[in-house]
Amino acid sequence: MYLYSITTYQLLNLRKAMRLFLSILFLFFLLPAKAATIAELFGDGVFGTQWGDKIEAVGSKLPNSTKESIGDIVWLELKDSKEILGVPRDNQKVHFSFDAEKRLNGVAVYYNADDYSVLLNKLNTLFGEYTQVAGNKTALQWKSSDFVLTLYFATVGINTNSVFSIGYYGLTKPDANKEDLGF
Repeated sequence: MYLYSITTYQLLNLRKAMRLFLSILFLFFLLPAKAATIAELFGDGVFGTQWGDKIEAVGSKLPNSTKESIGDIVWLELKDSKEILGVPRDNQKVHFSFDAEKRLNGVAVYYNADDYSVLLNKLNTLFGEYTQVAGNKTALQWKSSDFVLTLYFATVGINTNSVFSIGYYGLTKPDANKEDLGF
């Protein structure tokens, strides 16, 4: 009967190989998951709508919304209690805003005023460092390609709310010339 014997040299090489394998495996599990970018998260729209949807299309996708306006500025308002960004909301507004061509280009989600710090922590965790809006200490923004995310306080009447908004600026610009614009 033949017994296989491992030499000291082979044993050292086996240990080195095992250490290398375990080190690589350990590093693999330590690598952080790649965070999604703003464009990856919101690029295809929000709440079942698509950026650029006409106001009628958004209204049909959100049948409980109401159409509001001031002059030629039109938006859709939806009141709900859906938890957004992991923060509970109780019968708060969501505004869907539109450009001059009546295409969806923004959404604003309303929260209670005291949710501001929780929202700030969540947004910093998701998107990193913010920039402060000039002249407004509580308006903070995260920008990425065609998107601007903003966290701010909004006062309507006697109520103050924390508001998280997503603005999309990637819609195709309409053809225009000076004559059509009155210049």
